[in-house]
Order: sequence, then structure tokens, then C-alpha cells
Amino acid sequence: MDLSGALTIGRIRGIAIQVHWSWLLILALLTYSLAQGLFGQELGVSPTVRWVAGAATALAFFTSVMLHELAHSFVAQHYGMRVPSITLFIFGGVSSIAQEMRSAGQEFKVAIAGPLTSWVLAGLLGAAALVTPEGALATVLEYLAFINFVVGAFNLLPGYPLDGGRVFRAIVWARTGSLQRATGIASKVGVGIAYVMILGGMAWVFAWGLGGLWYILIGLFLKNAAEGSYATMVVETALRDVPVSSAMQPAPTAVPAATSVQEVVDTRMLATGERAFLVEEGGVIVGLLTATDISRVPREEWPSAVARRVMVPAERVHTVEPRTRLLEAMQLLQEHDVHQLPVLQQGRVVGILTRADVMRHIELRTAFGSTHGNATGSASP
Repeated sequence: MDLSGALTIGRIRGIAIQVHWSWLLILALLTYSLAQGLFGQELGVSPTVRWVAGAATALAFFTSVMLHELAHSFVAQHYGMRVPSITLFIFGGVSSIAQEMRSAGQEFKVAIAGPLTSWVLAGLLGAAALVTPEGALATVLEYLAFINFVVGAFNLLPGYPLDGGRVFRAIVWARTGSLQRATGIASKVGVGIAYVMILGGMAWVFAWGLGGLWYILIGLFLKNAAEGSYATMVVETALRDVPVSSAMQPAPTAVPAATSVQEVVDTRMLATGERAFLVEEGGVIVGLLTATDISRVPREEWPSAVARRVMVPAERVHTVEPRTRLLEAMQLLQEHDVHQLPVLQQGRVVGILTRADVMRHIELRTAFGSTHGNATGSASP
């Protein structure tokens, strides 16, 4: 599932807390289910109270999911890893950890932190429910205790990329010394668990009704995530020590800042197929002009609009160096949703790296390079 474009609602220790549009859908469905089901059956209160209790419980549940993900993130930060964001979406939440784990021990501790947090919450909420008089609050606490226990247990299924799959991967990694091999094994187990969920959901649909569709959807999500995670691991292994200089193109001839957009399109884009141009003024690079920037200008303004007006100023352009790892550059392209990065050496532009350059290099490395080397790490941090 594409989680780009999620709305940032706040930050905790530098981690952006984001909400995907699909989260609103599941929030509404969960609120409806609780108001019409659990609270409608057990509380015997007015519809207003049921709906308020349903909405509050649904929000409390997603707060628990956020705490689960924050536990992963805080442990990762403890080991010096950057965590740009946590995104809440239809299937729960996901932490975006920018670096791969350096050892099996780190992998184990980061992975286990989430389920343990869910179980601690389940214990605290369950204890609170026991000392709370019967009524709406006690029912809410009991439900939240139960659902947090279920979240912790489900996430410990040994299928990658679930937390349990990461724990399993850490164990295999510690035994074999190979992160790539461990990821391959854990991903296959993850795909197997996904198929069990899909088949079980189909059986549920035929036997009891449409409730099984949810398990089918979760199974499909896990299958795609497991297969995608292994493919990502192969790419990261192929690019692990490759510098940007291996994939970049020579720096293109700069466009004078006073050049019209129409001239850039006619004499450069259409003539050479280039999609990004450095803009210079007085012998100094002052910005970057891309096909995306040009597409935002109405066509009738192309003859009068000049590169200086349309470009992205140099101070806002993300750059890399020739020695920067290609993997880091690829992450930078994805994180900032840009299609090219100027390559600078001692302040001078020596090349440009595009997404197409990265993809071509990945294809060459995975097809002809050595991807059999092990990514090793110790079993302790």
C-alpha cells in the first residue's frame, strides 16, 4: 500500500506522526461497530452515549497502536537510527526506520519492543478494568485490554514483516550470520502465513459470511509486504557499498537564468530528452529547473517565463557527493519525492543522478553483479 501523502498531525522526539486517509475509514468502521455492537448490547444506554463511547474507544485503540510503534522507534533511536515517521493506516501502524539493523541483537530488541508494549498496556488496562465499577468505563477498559493483547499476539506471528517475523529473522541471522539469507527465510514464512490467512478468510466467507473478507485483505497485505521486503533487501545488498559516482551522469550544460521556458523546451528537452537542467547566472549555479517545474507553468506563459522564475533555488535543492552511497541517495530521492539530485564535489557540480540512473544500476547489479555475498552482523548490539 502506498502511504505517501499522509497528513502529519504532530511530532514526538523528531518523529512525524502521520495519518493516512485509509485510517479515517477504519476509524469510522470501528466506531460504528463498537457503537452498534459491543456498547449497544452491553451498556443499555442512549444512542448518543454509545456513539461517544465508540468513538473514544476507537481513538484510544489507535493511541495504543501509536504507542506500539513508538516503542519500536524509541529503541531504534537508542541505537542511533533515524526514524522519520510513524504512519497510522487501515491495517494499524508502521514505523519508517531509515537504516537497516546493524546486528541481530538490535533487530531482536527493536522488533520485540512493540508486542511487549502492547502486552504491558493490556495488563495495565485489564487491572484498571478490575477495580472500575461496572458500566461504560469498565466495558471500554476491558475491550482495550483485550484488543491490545490480541495486537501483541498477532504481531508475534513468525512471518516477516510482522514483529514476530523480525524476531524470527533476528534468530536466523544470529545463527547463519547472513541478513540476506535470514530475510529470505523469514519472508517465505511470511508469505506462507499470508496464504493461510487468505484461505481461512475465504472459508469464513463461505461458512459464516462477509466477516472473512477482512482476513483476506490482511493476508493479501502481508503477502505483498513480505515479498516486497525481500526484494528491497536484495536491492539494498546489491547497492550496499556502491558510490553515487558509479551511476551518475556527467553534469549537463547549464541553462542561463534569463532563458525562456519555451527555449528550454524546444532546444533542450525535445532535442536531447533531458528532464533536469542546472540554471546559472554570472557563472554561478543558482538553481535547478526540472520537467515537473515546467509542467506547472501554463503553456501560454512559456515564451515570457524565464528559468530564474520557474527554477527551484539552489539553497532548496537536495544534493549528494560522488562518494555518497547510492543506497543513501535512493532513500533521499524517495524521502523528498524528487526525481534527480545534483552531485557536488567541493562545491562544484560534477554530475547529476536521476531515479532512472538508479533503476538502471539496480537492474545491472542484480542481473550481473554479485548478490551472493552475506550481510553479516553479530548477535548482540
